[in-house]
Amino acid sequence: MNIRCGIIGLPNIGKSTLFNLLTNSQVKTDNYPFCTINPNIGIVNLYDPRLYKIANIINVNNILFSRIQLIDTAGLIKNAANGIGLGEKILEQLYKVNIIYHVVRNFKKNSIHHVYNRISPTEDINIINMELILYDLIKCESLLSKLKYNIANKNIIKIYNKLISCLNSNKMLKTLDFSDEEKNIVSSLNFITLKPMIYIFNCDNEINTQNILNTTNYNKDIIININFLKEKNINNIIEKSMLDKVNFRIYNKILSKNNLVKLFMITFNLLNIINFFTFNDKEIKSWMIKRGTTALTAAKKIHSDIYNGFIKVKVINYNKFILINNNKFQRLNKIPYSIYNKYYSIIDGDILKFVFR
Repeated sequence: MNIRCGIIGLPNIGKSTLFNLLTNSQVKTDNYPFCTINPNIGIVNLYDPRLYKIANIINVNNILFSRIQLIDTAGLIKNAANGIGLGEKILEQLYKVNIIYHVVRNFKKNSIHHVYNRISPTEDINIINMELILYDLIKCESLLSKLKYNIANKNIIKIYNKLISCLNSNKMLKTLDFSDEEKNIVSSLNFITLKPMIYIFNCDNEINTQNILNTTNYNKDIIININFLKEKNINNIIEKSMLDKVNFRIYNKILSKNNLVKLFMITFNLLNIINFFTFNDKEIKSWMIKRGTTALTAAKKIHSDIYNGFIKVKVINYNKFILINNNKFQRLNKIPYSIYNKYYSIIDGDILKFVFR
C-alpha cells in the first residue's frame, strides 16, 4: 500500500521544518518566502511504540516500520489557483496525495518573516482553503464542459453541477453527502477538497487552537499542536543509540508522548488504515492494510508463496500478547494463538503467523 501525504501552507511557516522532522532530512529552511521551489519528497517511518514492546519481549533488534511518502510543496499564496507564484504547479501535485497536512503558523517570532506581515491563523487557513476550493472548481468546470454535449452522461453532468454548486458556495466537497453511485464517480477524480486534512499548528506554546478552527467553517477536520522547535527528531534518537533492553523502554516512553507519533496515528485513522505485525528470530515488521482486509489478502502483501499456499493463519492481538508476557503466564514458545481461515478480518495490532504449503 503506497500512501502519499502532501504538506501545504503559506510560505515560510514551517512546512520544510516539519518535513525535516518527519524524514530526518536536511532540506533548506531559510527565513524567506519560497525557499522551497521544487517539492521535497521523502520517506517517513511510521514509528509505532507497540513494536518496541514486542521486540523487547522476543529479543530482536531489527524493527521494520510501515512507511509513507511525504511531499513538501512550495508555499501557496492568494490567487495561486489562477497561476500566481507556483500555484498551479503546487496544486496539481495535491491530486496525487491521499491526505493533506495543512501547516498553520501560530507563533509570534518577529525575526521569522510572514508573507503578509501579520500573524493571523484564521486568515491564513482561509487563504489556503479558498485556493483549494477555487482550483477544484476550475477542474470541475473543465470536466463538465467536455460532457455537456453527450446525452449519455446525463447523470454525471448532474453530479458535476452538484459539485460546482458546493464549490461556488466556498465550501469543500467533503461537506457534501453522496449516494453510493456518486461516491464511485467522484472518488476517482481525486478532487483536493475531498481529501482528509490535518491542520498542524506550528505553536510556540500549548494553546487552544480549536476556537481558531471553529471560525473558519472547516471545523470537521482534525487539528494537532506541535512546537516544531522543541519536538524531538525521532529518527535521530533511534539511529544514534544502541537498541538494548534499557533503550526499548526509553524509546517507548518518548514515542508514546511524541506529537509526531500522534500525527501518524491520526493519519491512519483518517485513511482507515491499520497495522498488523509479523516476526521471526531476526526481525519484527509492521504492515499497513485497509481496515477489513482478510488474512488471504494480507498474505499476498507479504509474499506470493504464502498467498498461493495459504492453509491457515495463527493470530494473537498485541494487547493480549503484552498482557500474557507482562504477567509471565506463558513462555514465548507457547503463545496461545487463535487459528483462523483465509476469511478472517484482520484487526489493528494483530500479530500473525501464516501456515502455508
